[in-house]
Formats: sequence, structure tokens, C-alpha cells
Amino acid sequence: MRTFTISCLLAAVSIQATLAQVLIAPETDMNSTTLPSGATTAPTPSPSSTSAANTRVSATATSSLILNSVQALVDNNLEVGGANFPFILLPDQRIAARSAASCGKLGELLFSAQSRTLSSVQKMLAQSAPNATEFWIDTGASDPNYITKCDTLVMNNGQATIKTGGSCLRLLPALCSNINTSGKVTVSTSLGLVTGARDPMGFRFQGIRYAKAPVGSLRFAAPVPITTSWISAVDATAPGNKCPQLGDVPGGNEDCLFLNVFTPKLNADKKSLLPVMFYLHGGSFTTGTGTDPAFNPANMASRGQVVVVTINYRLGLLGFFERVDAGISRSTVPGNMGVRDMLVALKWVQDHIGDFGGDASKVTIFGESAGGHAIRTLLSMPAATKNLFSAAISQSDPIDLPFNDIKTASTVIGGGAMTLLNCADLACMRSKNISDILNAQTTIVGQAINMAPEESFLELIKPSIDGLLIFNNFDQLIAGKDGGIHKAPLMIGTMKNEAIGFLPSLGQSTPMPPTVFGLTLGTILGYQRSMVTIGYNLYPIDGSNPDGVREAEGDFASDYLWICPTQYLAKAYAASGLDVYQYQFQKGYNPNRPSGDLCANHVCHGDDVALVFASPALMNDPEHYPWTAADAALSRMVMDRWTAFATTGGNPNPTAYGGDSYPSWPKYSSSNQNVYLFDTTPSVSAGGLRPQFCGFFDQAIHYDFQL
Repeated sequence: MRTFTISCLLAAVSIQATLAQVLIAPETDMNSTTLPSGATTAPTPSPSSTSAANTRVSATATSSLILNSVQALVDNNLEVGGANFPFILLPDQRIAARSAASCGKLGELLFSAQSRTLSSVQKMLAQSAPNATEFWIDTGASDPNYITKCDTLVMNNGQATIKTGGSCLRLLPALCSNINTSGKVTVSTSLGLVTGARDPMGFRFQGIRYAKAPVGSLRFAAPVPITTSWISAVDATAPGNKCPQLGDVPGGNEDCLFLNVFTPKLNADKKSLLPVMFYLHGGSFTTGTGTDPAFNPANMASRGQVVVVTINYRLGLLGFFERVDAGISRSTVPGNMGVRDMLVALKWVQDHIGDFGGDASKVTIFGESAGGHAIRTLLSMPAATKNLFSAAISQSDPIDLPFNDIKTASTVIGGGAMTLLNCADLACMRSKNISDILNAQTTIVGQAINMAPEESFLELIKPSIDGLLIFNNFDQLIAGKDGGIHKAPLMIGTMKNEAIGFLPSLGQSTPMPPTVFGLTLGTILGYQRSMVTIGYNLYPIDGSNPDGVREAEGDFASDYLWICPTQYLAKAYAASGLDVYQYQFQKGYNPNRPSGDLCANHVCHGDDVALVFASPALMNDPEHYPWTAADAALSRMVMDRWTAFATTGGNPNPTAYGGDSYPSWPKYSSSNQNVYLFDTTPSVSAGGLRPQFCGFFDQAIHYDFQL
């Protein structure tokens, strides 16, 4: 190791402002002027006298230069073209020349504060660096070698001003520009180096393997975590394979156990780690992927200053096959493999997310649709999930669909698959190709709709009560039976018209005869309970409306499968002494639906996803996804409450940047039944949702998970 003088360090300033790849490795001494042996340097050109700030350059972008913590701070209003990418914060204290060299490692210059207004800068600094009062910048008045006089940005009572000509040898944090955003970054983890990509919002690492490929003898087996270190840097610049599936976007590969990390911060010290949000995708446990562009979390990570993790987990028969009734033991095929994948991914987060700027002690799990059902599942297994997460958000979980029992999981699903595939043992099942397994899966679901409709509406293949991870249904566990639940603050809610969007997929078009309404109720409730429901006439058919039958069906199914059981369990959750916040969307994001589409004038299942994530894919495709200022405003309202819930560990009321002017969100309680209603102008319902209808189900019909 050679020790360099200040002048040698200053010689590291170079014209090379862009980079092919950056190694971000923690420093052993952030203020040292010592560089690794063999570090390369380059001479510094003299800046133009007329445009000094534009020609100033940072240190050569080589992996030999040392860089510690970095944080991309984005004034992101979620509007098309409205995001302001002001700067990258280097919070560790360095002399000015060292800061310029560190900016250069990202292919950036010291931030030129004169090129932008200071309003967004001071807002971001007040939130993310409240204890720092001065930062290195470069307005063009600095000495080009950062030796005698240097510029700084000064924060005083939340207001930013520019100071020029100060000493360059003080130890201060620094602000870098955020322009060269197409490079790569490599972080060091306990398993080895991982190379990801940089974008204007921060850093993303995709396709990180968290478990071994579940192929061959590992098909239908418990996931095997990755524990062996690797030698070369892992390329995490592109998504990994999605899991095999049919549906709208068929395909995939059985080697699919990958996760993705989106973060605005790297190499944070333990005191400045960011909250983690761990997302589980929907798709009825048979479709979907953690890299669906609909929920690209780059905007959520940047605006909320959180680390977001998305994952793939095994789907369909590959994720939920079991056959204990035929002598295949759980030690060989444990069942709930998809759930076990989630557990291994959560453990990966505990072990490694600190390397990506995330706080493993502050993990919020969240998911939508089947992802919401997965949240319910993880809450239902306190022994397996101990210390893996601290808060939970469940979006549009069809709560009235209980976990499968052993008979359904093992006999109907597992047994049906083996019969269709002409298999008498596990070796045969493991020998079948993926297309055969997927086709058998489709046949099983189709047959069950006729043979056992009470088991198959929406989700036949789903988590089961296996006696190893899950011991009972959620309502019984909340009541304290069989080990209880994972005790964590919960945000839970629904859309106003959850079920309406599913009716066309059931072959229902306009108009439908009134007799279909009775058939639909019979399919969901069975004959006796459907007759009671029809007798109470809670869902009359509007004869003047050509779509009156489907409207009535949609209202009933929304109430019975989503809205009322969600409220029922929120009440039970609150009664158990746990914090719970309930919501409902009165407005969603559903552009370009044809006028004949039932969801064109309703708030349907899935219409919340775009508002929660504000995926960049929406903003980049105005022809198909017109994203208006009103959409952005609603998205800000929603996203800020999701990320506030994660940041505070269980309170959705935002405090970042002074909060907002919308009503405060109170906890749900048995007495007040507060529900936050997301709309253009949000409000709070203090009397619960649809009390006449939900009271009927609570007391007269009851829910499937109670039967």
C-alpha cells in the first residue's frame, strides 16, 4: 500500500466523466488520502474560463478509487416528465478534492447548484440529511483543482444558500450531479460481488438467485438457499427467468428462483439504512412474475426512499403439489413449496439487504390479489416467519377463499395431476416435461369448477393447511388457536368493485338473463345459502339496466369475497390488540377500457397497482397508458401512505417533506370502524363499509373460511 500526498490525490481528477462499470466498495478510512496500490491517475485539463463548471471533471472511473455511501435523491412528483433528478448525496465527510474523485467514480461531477433551483435540493436534504449543514458543490467559482478555494451549499433552518471561496481542506459531505445514469455498479456482499445497473432514480439489481434451481430431484422439494460464495461478480443487470405458467403471457423456466432489488442508497452505515418493502405478485398462484413492468418499483424506491424487493416464487403444481394421501411424505414433498420460496427469499433479505442499503430490522411485506393472499399466509405462520418482517400490507386479498385442506390439496390437485399424467410415483412426476404439467394443471382447475365449485372459485391452487407451516385458517389463528399469528401492524383493503372484472372471464356478456344471478350465487354459496340470500333481496336486479344482472352479481361477489370478510377480519385483528388500518379505493387507474367493459365505470380488482407503484412503464407509453396530472396526484397520495407505513413500521400517515393536506388516517377499531377512502378527495368513513350487507354475511350466511 502506498501513501500519496494531497497533490497526488488531486492528480486523480480526470476528463473521464462516464464509466463502463463502477465498484462501490466500503472504505476502511473515509478521510484517508491512501489509495490502493496500483491506482491509476490522469492529469487534469484546465477548465475553460467561460464555462468552468461544465468542463470540470471528476476522478478517473476505475475500480481502484475508493467510494463509500451513495444516495440518489430525486424530487419525484410521479408526473410524466415532472421528476427532477437533482443530485447524488455522498454523506461521508471528505475534503473537496476527495469528494470530486468520489463523484467521478460514478461518472459524475460535483453538483452545479447554479444550474437548477434550490427548492427541490433543500427539500431533499432536509429529509435525508437533516443533521448536515454544509456540502461540497461546484458553481464554477471553485479552484479547478479544489486546493485553495471551494464552493459549498449551506443549509440553515431548512433553507439552502450557496457559499463560494471557502477552504477546500475541511471535511464535509458532498453533492454530485446525477446525469450519467446508464452505467453499472458493483456492490460487495457476503456471498461475493454483484453487478447491477444505475438509472436516474437510483440502482437496480435484477435476477439475483436466492435458491438453487428447483429442477431434477429438487422439483417439488423444499427450496435450497444459496449459501456458497462466488468468485466472479454476478451479473444482476437483467431479470432472471419467470416461473413456468400459462395465461396471458405464457412461458417461463423451471430455474426461476430469482429476486430483484431497487434501492436509492448503497453502502449505508447501520444508522442510515433504509426501510425495506418486500412485494409478492398476484396471479392466482398460477401466473405472474416479480419483474412485471406493471409494478416496476423504481419510482416507489426513489420517492419513498425505501429499498424494494420483488421475487419469483414457484407457481401452480410446481409450487403447490402434495400427495400425502398416496404415501409421498412431507419430508420428500413438503407441499406449499411456493410459500417456502417466499420464506427463503425473506431470509435472504435478512442476511444480505444491508449490502444494498436496506434495514433488515424494518421489513414490510406487501402484495396484491394472490399476493395479498400470500401476505395472509405469512401472517398465519408465526413460527416460520419469526424475525423476518415487522409490518404487512394486504391489497385485495380474496379473504373468503380459505386455505386448502389436505383433501383438496392432496387428492383433488395432487391426485388429479398424477392421474392425468399417468404417474404412480414421484419419480414419474419429476420426469414429466413442463408443458405436460401445465396442461394437467389447467385440466384439473377446469374439472374442479364442475366437480367441486365451492373449492375452485378464482383460486383452486393455493396454500394449504399442512400442519408444518400453517395450522389453521386466518380467522381461527387471530382468535389465538394453533399458535396464533405473526403479530405485526397491518394495512388491509379492497377496491370498490372487486369482482366485476372477473365476470367476462366466466363467459358472461351483456345482457344476461336473471336466472344467471341465482346460478352464480349457487356456485359460490351452495344451494341453501344462496336461497337465503335471494330471499333477503339484498341485490335486486335493475330491469332498466341492460347490464343489471352482472351489476348485481358483481356487487354480491365483491361484498362476499372481498369487502365484508376483509372488514370482518380487520375487526378481529383490532380486537386482538394489534394495529390495523383499513382502506378502500373509490377511484382507480383503468385507462383505455372500451365503453362496453364493465370496469370502464367501476373500480375493479387490480386498479390500485398502478397507483401504488407509478411504474415508469406507464409514463413511457402514453398511447396505451395516458397518465394525467390527476393520476399522478392520486398516486402520490397512495404511494406516500404505503411508504410511510414501511418507514414508521406501521403508521400510514406521511411525514416526509412535511406530509400533505389530506385527512389523517385513523386506526380501525371495533367501535369506530374507520376506513380510509382513496378518491380524488380522500375521506374517512367512521361507520365501516356497507353495514347492511356485511352484517347479513357476518350473522346469517357466514364465510367459507368459517364453514
